[in-house]
Amino acid sequence: MALKRTLKVAIIGGLTGACLLAGYEVFYWFRHVYEDDARIRTELTKISAQVDGKIQSVLVEEGSRIVEGQELFHLVDDEIRLALAALRTDLALKQAERKRLMSEKAVFEAELASKLETQTQKIRAIREEHAAIKDRLALSEKNLARVKFLLGKNLTSEERYIAEKDKMLALRGDTVRTRAAIAVAESEYEQLEASARQIDVIFEQISIADLEQTRIRDDIRLQEIALAYRRILSPIDGVVGRIHRYAGEYVEDGVTVMMLHDPGRYWIEAYVDESQMRHVRVGQDVLIELEIYPFQDYYGTVSRIGNATTAELGLPTRGSGSRFGTDIGRVPVRITLDDPPPNLTPGMRASVNIRIYQRIKLW
Repeated sequence: MALKRTLKVAIIGGLTGACLLAGYEVFYWFRHVYEDDARIRTELTKISAQVDGKIQSVLVEEGSRIVEGQELFHLVDDEIRLALAALRTDLALKQAERKRLMSEKAVFEAELASKLETQTQKIRAIREEHAAIKDRLALSEKNLARVKFLLGKNLTSEERYIAEKDKMLALRGDTVRTRAAIAVAESEYEQLEASARQIDVIFEQISIADLEQTRIRDDIRLQEIALAYRRILSPIDGVVGRIHRYAGEYVEDGVTVMMLHDPGRYWIEAYVDESQMRHVRVGQDVLIELEIYPFQDYYGTVSRIGNATTAELGLPTRGSGSRFGTDIGRVPVRITLDDPPPNLTPGMRASVNIRIYQRIKLW
């Protein structure tokens, strides 16, 4: 009798507990949107080369913490370095050639200035000599006329007349000679001035050398840019998530060689049944359970609601149907994690309870 009473009490207690549990589940269902297949997400940065080439060395390992600007990969660059060395040699030769032309121009200008000054002085001296001879010729002609008059009066000898005439003729000859010397000196001066055009030729050669230097410098800059592209640097502070290519492999422009992420930027992405989306709002509190820490509760906030279902986004549907048994879509919901614990990794599993009771009216 006592056993039957005990069994009856146990059955009644079990049924009561089951009813309470079922009631709690129904009540909980009205108060929360629950998804047990949410995932840890982060911003993944895909690293790729900007040029084709063979990887010479990988300078980090998976899981390594890195800083912005740190070198991750180094591509083979021997050919570029040789080209750079050759261009720098060419530049040095052009610089030396320009220096030689500048020296040649300076020497030529100095010599030309000296020759022109000397020729100017020579012309001046010949002109002065010519003027002096003309004065002496004028005086000699006067003396000859006077002696000729005296000879006509038999007041002087014919020998004196002949001597004065010879003197006058000699002075005339000197006048012609000095006039010709002036013409020759002036012609030589003009030739010296004409040779100054050689300076223009040298200047053109200097200009060409400058243009060639500019071209070589441009080529050097292009090679330096190409060399920089052989060093793949990190654009962020973060952690190396995955390395896809290793030393000795040939990579092409745009092909992902590594993936990075920022360990300080994690969120949870849950795919909520569309039948529950009418209850979800940005700013709602979320209770979070992480597979990595199964006995701890974490909290977060709904920060973004997707504008398309997983089917439209081309994402796999998580779950086969709704609570009503029909096959419907799911909408991605981003949940900000208030205080992320250590050792999280993108793709880890989580369960979320979005508290929606503020929005639910049961009457």
